[in-house]
Amino acid sequence: MATLLITLFSQPAPVQLLLLTAFGLVCLTISMLVLRLLRAMNPQVTVATPVPPFIGTIATAWALALGFAAADVWAARAHAEQAASEERSTISRLAGMAAQEALNVPAILEALRNYETSVVEVEWGQLANTEPVEDVDDALQQIRIDIVRLANAGTAPALIAKMTQDFDELQDARNKRLAIGSSSISQYKWYLVLFLTFLSMVALASVHADRPVAARNALSVFMVAAVVSLWILVLHATPYSGSARIIFDRTQIASMR
Repeated sequence: MATLLITLFSQPAPVQLLLLTAFGLVCLTISMLVLRLLRAMNPQVTVATPVPPFIGTIATAWALALGFAAADVWAARAHAEQAASEERSTISRLAGMAAQEALNVPAILEALRNYETSVVEVEWGQLANTEPVEDVDDALQQIRIDIVRLANAGTAPALIAKMTQDFDELQDARNKRLAIGSSSISQYKWYLVLFLTFLSMVALASVHADRPVAARNALSVFMVAAVVSLWILVLHATPYSGSARIIFDRTQIASMR
């Protein structure tokens, strides 16, 4: 089941919509079968039909579960955007201090280029920030060594302190990005949403057991609402992958000397 969720989240938007529509149609089909079963098992179907307010108990639970999932999605995305902004900002500040017109440390600029390239192409691009990459760790270690060399060479302590602070913030932003990428999906919460979507449609069919045409119409409307709602959330469920993923905006280190 977890693999199915990951597969769903990693698909292009049209494929996600098709998969969710298929899920909705399956729920619709099963709900209509439940309706037929209720009518077949109860000759006096009016007596066996639950009262209309019954649907509110299940639908409310579905709406709450969907709302909780949506809150997690938007919060994770906001944190991901913040981490990306912080990471780019610290890279820019470190590159500015290492530029020729500042401290003139080409080694730090080169390490920052390697860091950014490895992040964009591998850690972010290929792995969607789900795990760290050794090349990025190596680039960070090189920057750390170069800052120590500057300190040993007698560079002003205030400048070293500022570079150290920026370097620490760079590592913190990267760690935050990796934490979000590896744990942004609460799988059990999505299981609950999908199950309550199905159960809501079954409940909707049961309260219309005495009116099959009305049941079909109500289920069709609910299915469209549920599929579109789920699709919008799925589009943004993984901030670093999928069609609505956040793109890392590269700095202008390459132009610095």
